Amino acid sequence: MNKFILKITKLLFLSVIITTVFACDDDDNRIIEGTNSIVNYMEREPRFSLFHELVVRTELDAVLDGNSGTYTILAPNNNAVETYLAENSFGSIQEIPEDLAFDLVYYHLLETINTQESFTTGYLRTLSEIPVTDTTTTNLSLLVNTANNEVRFNGDTEFVNANIEVDNGMMHEINKMMALPSLETFMQADSNLTPFYNEALANNTDFQGYLSSEDYHTILVPSADNFTNFWSNNSFTSAEAEQFFNYYVQDSLNITSRVSQGYINTKASVNFDNEEKTLPIYLNTQVGLLLNNTSSITVQDIVTTNGVIHSLDEVITLPTLADFMYADLELTTFVEAISRDDMTTENYLERLNNTNSTNSPFTIFAPTNQAFEDVLLELFPEQNASLEDIETLDLVSILNLHIAENLNLELDDYTSSTVNTLGGTIEIDTTIPSVTDVNDREALILQQNAIQTLNGVFYKIDTVLLPQL
Repeated sequence: MNKFILKITKLLFLSVIITTVFACDDDDNRIIEGTNSIVNYMEREPRFSLFHELVVRTELDAVLDGNSGTYTILAPNNNAVETYLAENSFGSIQEIPEDLAFDLVYYHLLETINTQESFTTGYLRTLSEIPVTDTTTTNLSLLVNTANNEVRFNGDTEFVNANIEVDNGMMHEINKMMALPSLETFMQADSNLTPFYNEALANNTDFQGYLSSEDYHTILVPSADNFTNFWSNNSFTSAEAEQFFNYYVQDSLNITSRVSQGYINTKASVNFDNEEKTLPIYLNTQVGLLLNNTSSITVQDIVTTNGVIHSLDEVITLPTLADFMYADLELTTFVEAISRDDMTTENYLERLNNTNSTNSPFTIFAPTNQAFEDVLLELFPEQNASLEDIETLDLVSILNLHIAENLNLELDDYTSSTVNTLGGTIEIDTTIPSVTDVNDREALILQQNAIQTLNGVFYKIDTVLLPQL
């Protein structure tokens, strides 16, 4: 049903374009028929007869028969179409399923005029689309490579004849009919992605399955130079390598126009108490698209039939508690507190970054920025106070109440009514959920599920816990 709706929508949209661009030459509003449109040219040139047949079959011949327009069409010749048919076990154009035929024509079609000389290395949006939701779509990508003064598409498609001017745009004859791209298409064809791709296949038993799955996946890929340098200077066990590459995979189609700030689950996990716990990644949308306060998305929305790829400028490693403390914009005051100069003897950040400590895993109840604003008003009602106004020993006592050692707390599994923290016992209610200090001050836990890291979990809370007042 989605495919049918998309097809009707496309045809209606392009019908509006036709009505707009067709000119009238007198008061009778007679349409001026073009003589050298994309369709006219293919009708005159026998070497395009098969692709022309595909265009006619999809009823797009009227769309591409205008006497003006800005289309660029990459038109495979008969040899190219015959090769595609043979490779995909189709006996003729008529055996190609209707939806696929429609998408194939659109995949070879661009909205703007591109001469051979104007193509540059990178990704273009074709007119072929995939559904994002029941009512929205996004366009499939086309990889262009102009190295060595040659133009290649998706790694292996080249011009036979370029810059064929037609009334409604520009035609280029190409030597291959391009299949709709999958995740693997671009991982193999884009030299910026292939080093990561090759190592992922060699070190992750599930990675090929992600790339070939019909279900949508989002793949994050560090740039070739940064990844190659990182990989050559680090060593991993097979299990560590498996999780490293899993951390770059998400079970969804996360195009950048639809993502929001916060945590996104990945395919990576860590084992605590004989249970696999999913490791998320944190996206900051306030400074571009920054992941874990480490790496930015530099090439976004490389869209394929089974997912999307985003290229990164830096490598991202599996997160510790300290990584997320620094990354999460709701916890900047908490980080300011645990990293204050007079807190160095407590080594909070070092402990929360240590994955080999005998005291890990840790459970952190992390007050939000607003929680700290509220507690400063509570503690210093007569002045405009800041974090610096809290005495050293008092701040240590406060912070210790928010840190528990040797505990990877999951609310759904926790049966006790108390949590022993570095600063004393606090009460926990897993049904609300909330934690309460000795002063009966209740802090609501702001999410049901723990945010998992390599060395423990944390929950954001809306109130700062206090020792005995």
